[in-house]
Amino acid sequence: MKPLWDNQIEEYITPDECHVHAVRSVLATGRTARQGFQIVTLGGYGRAMVIEGRVQSTEADEAAYHEALLLPAYCLLPHTRRVLCLGGANGGVLHRLCAMPELETVVQLDIDPELHRHSLEHLPHLHHDGPADPRCHLAFGDPRTLLADQDHDFDLVLADLPDAVEDSPTPGLFTQEFYREVKGKLAGNGVFATQAGPANFLDPEFFASVLRTLRSVFRHVLPYTLTVPSYGIPWGFALASDDLDPAALTEAVVEQRLARLATAPQCYDGGTHRHMTALPLRLRTALATAGRVISDADTLAVRV
Repeated sequence: MKPLWDNQIEEYITPDECHVHAVRSVLATGRTARQGFQIVTLGGYGRAMVIEGRVQSTEADEAAYHEALLLPAYCLLPHTRRVLCLGGANGGVLHRLCAMPELETVVQLDIDPELHRHSLEHLPHLHHDGPADPRCHLAFGDPRTLLADQDHDFDLVLADLPDAVEDSPTPGLFTQEFYREVKGKLAGNGVFATQAGPANFLDPEFFASVLRTLRSVFRHVLPYTLTVPSYGIPWGFALASDDLDPAALTEAVVEQRLARLATAPQCYDGGTHRHMTALPLRLRTALATAGRVISDADTLAVRV
């Protein structure tokens, strides 16, 4: 097939379907010790981070993804003083956490210091002043090794992870054993929030498996979805807790909690929360019958 543009990114949604972006300029490209990356300007989306050929965030719609990942958990929690963030050092999370009025400390664990440096240089819109905030502490290394060294009293553990593609470290961060390790780091009334892959009722295996795996570890698990346009397909997320039921979170509480933030959200409010948690019938049906519990011995990657 003839390319649509002289330079483009072809991102497969399934082995039989592709989402294509026009690349207007290349700011940086290469391979770190851990993964291949591009930092580019995409037509219609602006500056973007691409890891292993898959778009992770863009200037135009990163707020939709990062607020969907973070703010439902913030609204559910009675307070968010101590936060552990797995991944996400490429930006988008820290400055939003720093807007939370009760925040005392954030520990962020990531695998790739080289990519972090590239992101700071080329994607300053993602970072703002988050990395300079004295409440924020960043460490690089193997995520599970770093996780084992952390305290056991985090109000929120947040998994801001790249797509779980084959031959990357990410599939090992969606397993039952890993979720048990995460659960062991939560304080009473603690909450775990994670991205959970494509919310595609025609190909539900990964999203459904993440939910089954979480439910094998946590008492309460709430799936929700949001359209992030640059991904080409709705995206899945999940909240998990033993002590707090995410399904009990109301629009009124969402609005009350958001009003306390130092920076108002761009994409998330009470009405958006209602929409995100109201999964379409076909997706609910697909998730009810698909998936399996993922283990360290039998990991699962997103189909591409």
